[in-house]
Amino acid sequence: MLKQCCRRHNIRHSRSVSTAITFTALDRSPGIPLSHTEPLRIGKLRVPLLKSPSHLGHVTSRVNRLYNEDKYSAHVLNIHDRVLFNFNVFDGHGGDCCSKYLAENLSQEIESADGLAGTSYKDGSQTEVMLKNYAKNIGGYWRRWYKSREANLESYHANKITLSKLPNQLVKDDLCWRIPLSFLQTDYHFMEANEQDQSGSTCTSALIETIYSQPGVFQPYYENYFFNRHTISRLTIAQVGDTRAILVDKNGLANALTEDHHPSNPLEAERLRKYAMNMIMTDSFGEQRFIALANTRSFGDVQYKEVGVTAEPDIRQYIIGDSKKIKQFLTRDEINKYTIGGLGGDEGFLILCSDGVSNMLTDQEIADIIMTHFDMKGHTVATPQSCAQEVIKFVEYVGGDDNATCMVVRLNGWGMWPTVDRTGELRQARLVDYNPRGRAG
Repeated sequence: MLKQCCRRHNIRHSRSVSTAITFTALDRSPGIPLSHTEPLRIGKLRVPLLKSPSHLGHVTSRVNRLYNEDKYSAHVLNIHDRVLFNFNVFDGHGGDCCSKYLAENLSQEIESADGLAGTSYKDGSQTEVMLKNYAKNIGGYWRRWYKSREANLESYHANKITLSKLPNQLVKDDLCWRIPLSFLQTDYHFMEANEQDQSGSTCTSALIETIYSQPGVFQPYYENYFFNRHTISRLTIAQVGDTRAILVDKNGLANALTEDHHPSNPLEAERLRKYAMNMIMTDSFGEQRFIALANTRSFGDVQYKEVGVTAEPDIRQYIIGDSKKIKQFLTRDEINKYTIGGLGGDEGFLILCSDGVSNMLTDQEIADIIMTHFDMKGHTVATPQSCAQEVIKFVEYVGGDDNATCMVVRLNGWGMWPTVDRTGELRQARLVDYNPRGRAG
């Protein structure tokens, strides 16, 4: 718990983080054939991300709960004059104060973290001031963490991807440092601004940045966004708690990109063993809990911060995009190491979801609901938005008992997966089991 009174913290930024994507309009004047694309001279189109159903699906439901504490957000960040797409899912508990705060502030904190990411931990830096605040005002676990801060901060760099052949390597590539520090900063700001609030939230955040785009190619937009053909992008996943990220590869297989931060996670048990092992217990349902929490990492939960609950995310980076370009610019070792399953690109889509979805469905079931809906309806009807709706409808139908949120992010290989439903029989059995008519019969 914060050990000294803090004045309410008002975050002041020079600009609001963008929620819209910009496209160059096409000239469809009479006499110009559809096969010949020319940019419209009058300007750009700005389309809100959350109103782009053909490229982003997002649905949340309270299901059988009285309130919905889940939140989500989508933003376009500008970091060192580079464009990054940022998609987030937050699963609140003990109220929605924390999850709502994150939806409104986390992306802005990441974008504005130059002072954290651009300096060392030496005396006087923003990073050092923030970490001293944790050690002094929260104490316990954080005093010990602060003593080992140099090693802890250096460990962030281990997640960074470096490619040997790709032209125009990223300059000022501080993302693996920026994200965990901005997560900690956001968490501290939330606790300052809401001293009496006891709520908390998990989080899974995806950041996608195009790192190569073939010059002079219409793909089918003039901008070099990650869902375009002939592009290579870097996907960064940051996770706190048990919200999930799942990437579906070109073969239609669901690949888990996150691992729940539960007391049963050996890495989490090891992290806490020095300070709070006696606080890991088993409840009446046989599930391990950290004091009263299902998660060992979260935002908020101020009363548990001094015993080891942290908003430090696990960071993982991957290369995604056009398989031909990836094979051209990555070595075989880099493809095996950095692409999903070593398959080298053409990924179908990314799923971000709360545990109200993942506790009811396996990763592959979630993926198959999306793909079978697309295969049945086709490109014009089965958008990522309608696919996300199908996932939540299924959770509601089979008796979900928690808030459920699903985001579906279209990637380079959208719609190109094989027509195979690997979990159809399992899902049908679930429908029969939960169908009132089926039970009556």
